[in-house]
Amino acid sequence: MSEIRQGYIMGELERILWEGAGLHDAGRYDDALLLYDDAVSRWPTLALLWNNRGNTLLELGFIDQAIKSYQHALHLAPSLHDSRVALATCYQAQGDLQQALVECAKVLKSAPEHAEAHWNYGLLLLLTGNYVAGFREYEWRWKKRRFTSPLREFSEPPWHGGDLSAKTVLVYAEQGFGDTLQFCRYLPLLVQRGAKVVFECHQTLVSLMKSLGQGITVVPFGQALPPFDCHAALLSLPYLLGSTVETIPVAIPYLAPSKERLLFWRSVIPRAGNINVGLCWAGKPKPDPGRSCPSEVLQPLVNQAGITWVSLQMEQEGVKPPFSLIDLTMLVQNFEDTAAIIEQLDLVITIDTSVAHLSGALGKQTWLMLPYAPDWRWGLEREECSWYPTFRLFRQVVPADWEAVIEQLAFELGRLCGVKKSI
Repeated sequence: MSEIRQGYIMGELERILWEGAGLHDAGRYDDALLLYDDAVSRWPTLALLWNNRGNTLLELGFIDQAIKSYQHALHLAPSLHDSRVALATCYQAQGDLQQALVECAKVLKSAPEHAEAHWNYGLLLLLTGNYVAGFREYEWRWKKRRFTSPLREFSEPPWHGGDLSAKTVLVYAEQGFGDTLQFCRYLPLLVQRGAKVVFECHQTLVSLMKSLGQGITVVPFGQALPPFDCHAALLSLPYLLGSTVETIPVAIPYLAPSKERLLFWRSVIPRAGNINVGLCWAGKPKPDPGRSCPSEVLQPLVNQAGITWVSLQMEQEGVKPPFSLIDLTMLVQNFEDTAAIIEQLDLVITIDTSVAHLSGALGKQTWLMLPYAPDWRWGLEREECSWYPTFRLFRQVVPADWEAVIEQLAFELGRLCGVKKSI
């Protein structure tokens, strides 16, 4: 092959890889897939094309095809570790956790510093209930490419789990709102160890986090921090405190809205003898669009008499209400308002989103709708939840089958209303 011809091919491949990555990152997955399909037909021996094609198929939810694409990439380039980690993600989505663990272990055997493999391996361990090893692996998140939260650096040292007597420790929130609502329960444990805690979090959470109790000073991101002796990321606390499934702090509730907020929301949400049920059915499409339930599938829920439906759907853009609900979310200013709304309810029905964690932190009876491949914190198979004693988990038995979940919810709602009428 002439140098001119070879240079043309390399330039064309570089263009395709660049353009495909751009389409993928922009969410134009169908266009990216068309590009990759054409490319692998022209250059079938280029492993990176098969890998990138697998990434796009995975985003589209075509798991079987993504597996084949990753396997083809690994056949061409067995040391393409990112393909094997992504292959593990596919197996997890299919419910084959053992094979997912095997694929991650293969990567770590030959590339012990591969952060993405450690991350996936940790999530799998947590999902299976191995919290000691899982939270240790979870610490690799800071080395993962494009992790959602930055690793903070201070002149003060990080806390590694030692004595906290008479010390002030800064704990900073990370990742999403739901993570903060779930893991803030660990802050009082630091106070019990003799520490004063400075907790830094999003402004919209500050007023609610002030209900965590004495010894905890809450400040919003961007505000000047008071002096402290050491620091830790919020989601590192279970690892630093040696948390297991059996020792999760479950003193519920551990958050509460103020009396002023409760009084306001009590005055605007009706109590007319019906059961007040809050509903949240859709979340952000990233990182997991499969967590949201299509609104049209929810229609069987409205057939039950004796229920006043209250919207807890805070992500309103592009979200169509499934039926008539009391929607006062335009009055919500922060999570304390949402907490005060939830306190007016008898039951919350929600997908896996921050509303679920808030409802659980308040000790409200909550029915959680879960996709076939759930997030690690919800475990496997059980209806009970290790993190929230007032939860009942409704799981997809078949991938993407929300209809069966809603049918079960509608049946259980009928039973609940029947019990309410008989009292």
